[in-house]
Amino acid sequence: MAIEIANRCIKMKLPNGKVVDILPEVFQEISKWIQNDDYAPEGGGFILGYKHERTGNISLEYVTYPQPLDICSRIHFKIKDPIHKLFLLKARVRKSFYMGVWHTHPQTIPNPSIVDWDDWNDTLIKDRTASKYMFFLIAGTKSIRIWVGDFETKHIVEIFECEKDGDLYKKI
Repeated sequence: MAIEIANRCIKMKLPNGKVVDILPEVFQEISKWIQNDDYAPEGGGFILGYKHERTGNISLEYVTYPQPLDICSRIHFKIKDPIHKLFLLKARVRKSFYMGVWHTHPQTIPNPSIVDWDDWNDTLIKDRTASKYMFFLIAGTKSIRIWVGDFETKHIVEIFECEKDGDLYKKI
């Protein structure tokens, strides 16, 4: 189930029962790169955030965005510009760390391609984050879907918004 692109904090349940908060700044930046016309290229970048020491919950608070040296086409995006890594270094000062990757698809409800799955599985082997999970986010034209890869099991599963009672999230 996809989540609507919104300018609010979204809480999603992780496989270990903890919660990830995706802050509005993430959605604000990603919404600038949505492929709303027939010629818009894919956009993407890194996801930054941190793990709360006391609770074990995670907050995703920033994303990098397409830069001049990145490879962008209608159905492909590859991070190549060193500015993304510079952004990661600067974010460490604010105690915000690499947590995953995001990109857009020209679909209303995005579905990962075989290339996405191959890249994600490769990323789980080569990369590390500040938590036990790697986050993979795809933004479609109307909604976003999020998957997490577990570094221990190497499984990748989609995560979903926490249960709500009206406008409030229920306690987990």
